[in-house]
Amino acid sequence: MRKLLSALAIVALLIGAGCKDEPAKKPQKPVKTAVVEKKVVADTVKKEEPKPVVKEVEPEPPKPADKYFLIAGSFASRNNADVFVAKLIDQGYNAQVIERPGGPNGEFYKVAYKSFYDRKEAYAELRTARNNEGRNDVWLLVKK
Repeated sequence: MRKLLSALAIVALLIGAGCKDEPAKKPQKPVKTAVVEKKVVADTVKKEEPKPVVKEVEPEPPKPADKYFLIAGSFASRNNADVFVAKLIDQGYNAQVIERPGGPNGEFYKVAYKSFYDRKEAYAELRTARNNEGRNDVWLLVKK
């Protein structure tokens, strides 16, 4: 019986030890944290950009047709005039064939290598061509 009582006592101790509540946690000390306040800088505010000013560009009035032409050659055959135009274009000129049916010399194909709308500019270029470029045979055609 003694053994039985000792066994029961041991079992009671083991049961009592197993049923204990978990030990209570220690109250934690409050942790101090640094709070950093972010200041709003004036530059971070989004500024509205001014809208670009769009100017309406008026189209240039059409340039009037050229009226004055420096003629480098005059040919009775269209083929000969075209060959001379090609030669002048190779030299860097903006050459063209001008036909004037009727009137004086209407049967000839004139080859112009420069054209102008302004009369003064045309005559100044004619003088330059004759004096500086050595083109004594250049003449001025005026379309009416």
